This record gives sequence, C-alpha cells and structure tokens, in this order.
Amino acid sequence: MRLERGPVMVVDLTAMRANFRLLVRLSAGRCAAVVKGDGYGHGMIPSAQALLAAGADLFFAARLDDALRLRECLPAAATVAFLDGARGADMAEAIRAGLAPVINNPGQLEAALAAARRTGTRVRAFVHIDTGLNRLGFAARDMRHLAAAVGDLDVRAYMTHLASADDLDLDLCRRQVTRLRSAVRHLPPAPLSIANSCGLFLSRRLHGAITRPGKAAFGINPLPGDRNPMAQPARVLAPVVQVRDLVKGDPVGYASTWRAPGRRRIAILAIGYSNGYRRSASNAGTVAFDGRMAPVVGRVSMDLTAADVTALPDVGLGSIAEIVGPTISYRSLARSEGTNEHEALIGLGAGCPRIYLDHAPAAAVVEEAA
Repeated sequence: MRLERGPVMVVDLTAMRANFRLLVRLSAGRCAAVVKGDGYGHGMIPSAQALLAAGADLFFAARLDDALRLRECLPAAATVAFLDGARGADMAEAIRAGLAPVINNPGQLEAALAAARRTGTRVRAFVHIDTGLNRLGFAARDMRHLAAAVGDLDVRAYMTHLASADDLDLDLCRRQVTRLRSAVRHLPPAPLSIANSCGLFLSRRLHGAITRPGKAAFGINPLPGDRNPMAQPARVLAPVVQVRDLVKGDPVGYASTWRAPGRRRIAILAIGYSNGYRRSASNAGTVAFDGRMAPVVGRVSMDLTAADVTALPDVGLGSIAEIVGPTISYRSLARSEGTNEHEALIGLGAGCPRIYLDHAPAAAVVEEAA
C-alpha cells in the first residue's frame, strides 16, 4: 500500500461482522450493537451498517446527534437508542425522529411523558437504573417516582451498567444484578439488559434478555489478561518521510529526551499526536515494519514520530510503519500510551483518514473518510 499524504486507518468490516456474529452466538438473548465513541474510533456509520448486515437490529449511540445520524442510515425496522437521554425540546425531537431514548432520571422521564401527551402516543424508551456505578440512571431514592409514572411509557427494557466486569469482580456484578431485579419488582414487566462486553464473557447469569457488548465488536479484548477471542478490524499505517543517520550523542526530538547510544539509523514517520498517536508514547511506543519491531525514540510531536530502524536496513523513504495492526495489538498500543484501548483507538480514528475494506462478494473499498 502506498501512503504519500500521511497516516491512514484501514478498517476491515468483514472482521467486524465476524466479531458481532460471535457475540450473538454467546448472548443468552438479543444482542445489541453499541456504536458510541464513533464506533470506538472505527467510524460509527460504516460500523453500524456492517453490524446491521451481521444481524444487529438494536443500536445504542451515546448522544442524540449521533442517534439522529444513525436513524438516517439504518432501516426503519432497526431500533436506535441513545444512552445519555434528553430533556425538553431535545426529547421531543428524538421522539419525532423515531428514536428510543434511554431515560436516566426524573427530569428525562417527565420530558418523555410530556412528549407522549403532546403526540398522543406511548414513547418507546429504555429505562436505566443505577445499581452501583453512580453515573447515569435512576437512583434508589428515585424509584418511587419512577414506579408512579413508568407505566405510561412503552418500556423496551430496564437496563443497568456493570461497574467492574472489566476487573473480573464477579461479586459486585452479581450484587448489581440482584439490585436491578429488586428495583424492577414493582415496575411493569419488561426485559432486562445487563451485560457489557466483559460481562457477556464473565457469566451467562449477567446477560439478561438483551446484552450490550460494545468494545468486543470492535476487537478490543473482553478477557483481561487472557488471549483476545475477537478479531482486530483496524490497522493504522504511517509512511516514512525521512531517514537520518546518527552518531553517538545525537539527540532526537524536542527537549532531547533521547540520544543515540552509538551509530543509529532513525526513520521519521508522518504521524503524531494531531493524528491521535499520543505524546505519552514518547520513548515508550513500538512500531513495526513487515512484522519487525522498531522502538519509538524521542518525543512524539504534533505530526511526526521517530523510530530506531538500525536493525532494519531495508526501511527507507516511503516504507510503511504499522502503528497498530497484526503485529502491534490494540492492547500493546494502549499500554505503550498509558491508556486503554478505547481511548487509543478513538484518538487514532478521529485523527487519521479511514479506509473501509469489505471482503464480502462484489465488495472492495467501500468508503474513505476523514
């Protein structure tokens, strides 16, 4: 692949569909597609369309604007929900657009009921009950208010969000499930939605009738400390734009944080923190050339990163460095940046043009977008 203008993210939609089909097979009930964070950096719209082709019919975005975009590109039979919910005019707009808001608190509940009265219809909604994350959702003190009014909604599910499934804290997960079941005991019956990606793999008792695996569909490992069962759809590639020969003591990058310990050959890559390759990878990251590793040396700057290619004599101007892909896993990238895979990928997806590959019959590159 020739790269002349800078880095790209190449997203394999076939791998994404395979991931989702695996999650469907593992789910005790219906499996929703969570495409927040711009599809975890892989692109919300192309990702949602790929997951639709893999069988998804329920989609969760984070916010109203994203849900409105999804609604325009998905068939009417697909349900589009948004996790943050809305109030006032935003709630009315969501309902007019055919979205299913997640109701998180009494204010959002009142806005949904007011919209229902104006339209003369029962609003389709998901109801979020907090069971220990203390973020969004109805708190214990709000349950009496919820019980008095929720019957006027068309509740598609009562949902909660696991706080520590990623940390394999099964005891806390079980307590959250118990709290959810207790909270809904006096509410009109509706399915339960519980498990995220890690919860789906942790125990079927955590699934509920609707699972909501987000990161696993995008290849982020749902098994902390274990082999990743998911395919990684994204590769990020950057071209070499200059090669420099150094002698002992020569510095590289701002503040001279790295100096050559002897004769060294340095490749300058057209990627930096403006493209989402974090500055924290300075003197800590690793890139790869055809499966061979090369350490990042010096500070990652806005548009450029240096790698020591002394051991790779064939690397030259125009060679392609893998920033993440088959050699550099999502997890390895995140560790070198001191963050999690979500943040690392979202940053790269926002900062690099994306190319979408589809290996289904009669399909090839389906979209290129910034």
